[in-house]
Amino acid sequence: MSRFQAIALDMDGTLLTRDHKISSATRAALAQARAHGIKVLLVTGRHFMTARPFHHELALDTPLICSNGAYLYDPAQGRILAGDPLAVAPLTALLAEVQAQQMGALFHLDGGIGYLGCEEHVGRMRRWSANQPDHLKVSLLPAEDIDSWLQKPIWKLELFNQDPGLLHRFVGEVVQRLPFTQDWAAPYAVELVQLGCSKGNRLAQWAAREGIAMEKVVAFGDNNNDISMFEQVGLAVAMGNAAPQIQAHADRVTADHNEDGIALALQRWVLPA
Repeated sequence: MSRFQAIALDMDGTLLTRDHKISSATRAALAQARAHGIKVLLVTGRHFMTARPFHHELALDTPLICSNGAYLYDPAQGRILAGDPLAVAPLTALLAEVQAQQMGALFHLDGGIGYLGCEEHVGRMRRWSANQPDHLKVSLLPAEDIDSWLQKPIWKLELFNQDPGLLHRFVGEVVQRLPFTQDWAAPYAVELVQLGCSKGNRLAQWAAREGIAMEKVVAFGDNNNDISMFEQVGLAVAMGNAAPQIQAHADRVTADHNEDGIALALQRWVLPA
């Protein structure tokens, strides 16, 4: 019998291969873990609409932790169970600057993903969504009336600029003083959630509700936003493709996400012999 009761999985760079698939070996290992009574949970920076197809593929019965821990979403009920949206007053001030300085932005909304600019990124999502069944498609919403979006929860804001220097300067001059948590997804992209929101904190909230001690949770990840999970779980596993500074926060390092790193780690350190 395994000493672990739950497995928390980052998606991009971890669960998914470079072509955004789940390998057959990973699927089999996760099914084996579930057969031993271990819960499997997706913990992602993605909006629930872009995470949901993979939850469906794995036939999971757990909720999704999305938008870097901003909320917990139940696909079975089609609703957010708990969450903390971005504070409206500082967000309103930030968006005025975003528009004035022509930054690209993605908005994680209840009803879909809003966008301001970001045409290339949105185009990729649109093409990917077109291949999904109707009930798993993504709603992509152009920023025609941002004021109306501010009347409802905005869970996460992603800021983009093709010039990383401009974006870093914008963050330093405008974003830094606001009460938001920052995660750099790439040199040209920064993600903002409400202060106190993180993958690790939302995972701990879910585990407490399930009666699972965090020392009995395994977490897999590859990026900055996974460190908050690594700091709280019983076994933190970094992917082989993670940068050295991410691997330094983990208890173990497994193979690359394109080389069945999750499956190998589960067989080696988690599943009963």
